[in-house]
Amino acid sequence: MFPTNDIESTVVVGAGAAGLIAAFELQQVGILPRIFERASRVGDQWRARHPRLTLNTHRDLSHLPNLRYPTGTPAFPKRDAVVNHLQEFVAQKSIAIDFGVEVGRISVVDGNYHLATNKGGVVARNVVIATGRDRNPIIPAWPGIERFRGKLIHAAHFGGPQEYDGTRVLVIGSGNSGFDVLNHLAAQKPSAIWLSSRHGPTLVPKRLFGVTVHRLSPLLACLPTRLADAALAATSYVAFGDLRRFGMGKLAAGGATRLREGTALASDDGAVRAIKSGTIKVMPEVQSFDEGQVYFSDGQSCSPDIVISATGYVADLERLVGNLDLLDKQGRALINGSQQLSHLPGIYFIGMRASIVGDIGSAKVQGREIAKAVRRRQRHEIA
Repeated sequence: MFPTNDIESTVVVGAGAAGLIAAFELQQVGILPRIFERASRVGDQWRARHPRLTLNTHRDLSHLPNLRYPTGTPAFPKRDAVVNHLQEFVAQKSIAIDFGVEVGRISVVDGNYHLATNKGGVVARNVVIATGRDRNPIIPAWPGIERFRGKLIHAAHFGGPQEYDGTRVLVIGSGNSGFDVLNHLAAQKPSAIWLSSRHGPTLVPKRLFGVTVHRLSPLLACLPTRLADAALAATSYVAFGDLRRFGMGKLAAGGATRLREGTALASDDGAVRAIKSGTIKVMPEVQSFDEGQVYFSDGQSCSPDIVISATGYVADLERLVGNLDLLDKQGRALINGSQQLSHLPGIYFIGMRASIVGDIGSAKVQGREIAKAVRRRQRHEIA
């Protein structure tokens, strides 16, 4: 159990990539934070995913501060390479983490933040929340889903791609996680693959004319949203043509616009070829389920053995800070990085919004800003 009399300078909640970056940057300005991680080791969220999972962002834009990926690492690092990278960073930077600590609720008492944890209460002047925007997977409650006799899983629990050989698979959702699943299925031998797509995705190729597209993302990040939308749309059209001819829906909004709303870009690595060849059949929005059938909004149906719901995640911030009046109606934090609310000085969020440069790249910028802000606050309190 934690002692209850001490007041910590800064607590970082979460020891994923964003939390480690925040802790490192705080150390760089002379602040040693407490770091709470609910898992028993670094990288558990990555370990739980299928072994062929890769980053959709280039390794040169996705490494932790002052630590490059080893020579020979693929341009888009695989799961195990990412886990090793996180572990090496913790060891090299001597970052101390309290594992097995789950923060349940954060409240404000006398200007300090009180964190209720499974190991007792902790009081801190500053709190950095780095629990991730993809904390809990969502599966919608489609009508009739309780009668479905097939297997229903979320994309987070995809497992090994070879497990789907010889099966009929329906993937619901054409966003980032949906296309990750489809990229892997396209390289396997399911007996049938359907994709239910409500809106067309902002889809980018990993490479175009021999150029790794994501390496250009820092340039796109400098553009106004409207121009970035146009550049992404042009890139997608040059790479894939008009995918509406193959059943993909109209874009709900431009790619950069949707990033600002929290929706990550989708990345193709073989799925589009399978869509164009007919190996993956595109269907409209799911309407309902029955014992052995899934029905779509246009009256068509299919009979999958397995349904993979690639329908997103929630950050689960309501449980942590729902009492503090800093979330919007969708449960997303109103602030990010070093941004502050006047009634809640000293609470920060890192890695909570999608970015065109990728989660790690944007977290490095946010981490530096947060560390400077915490240091300024400390100096102001001392003065």
